[in-house]
Amino acid sequence: MVEIGRALLRKLLVSGYDDLRRRLTRRLGSADAATEVLHEAWLRLDRGPDIVALERPQSYLYRMALNVAVDRQRAENRWVGKAELEALMVADTDVLDPEHIAAMRSEMAALERVVAQLPARCRAVFTAALVDELSYREIAERLGISLRTVEREMNHALAHCGKHFEGARLKRRARASADVLYMGGGGSRAADHDHDE
Repeated sequence: MVEIGRALLRKLLVSGYDDLRRRLTRRLGSADAATEVLHEAWLRLDRGPDIVALERPQSYLYRMALNVAVDRQRAENRWVGKAELEALMVADTDVLDPEHIAAMRSEMAALERVVAQLPARCRAVFTAALVDELSYREIAERLGISLRTVEREMNHALAHCGKHFEGARLKRRARASADVLYMGGGGSRAADHDHDE
């Protein structure tokens, strides 16, 4: 094992950036995600110990980047995904009865209330990421803040929204799964929804 300082790890990250980005792009399926993960890894190097004993520093950097990706995925999973929102809004009209429409409107109103509780900058970061679909780097440039601030604000927003919606989300997912199962058998879930509550 060799003792390596943070400054040397940063140099290794810079010199091996293209290779790390290529490997992460293959692993994550997105060049933008790979770039953002490497930037977060760079920031984490500042928060780590001054000297680390390592056998393979490049493997350490790659593992660190993968850990960042896992952390980001966990944070994103706490919140309703864009696909879920679109599915709620664009679902087939045969499936959307008045009860479902009222429930979706209620959820959207609740979401607007929860997002409105966020501080202005946090709300701007959150809506830029989820509504405008901007990368963290683009958000940082648009708002004139650091990438680290964007990440911190997103984590705060996701935690805030997750705290308010976790119970409702689990219940909705259970109902959606049951609806999919019933669609094949031609059954109706309307009567069963009454038993869920």
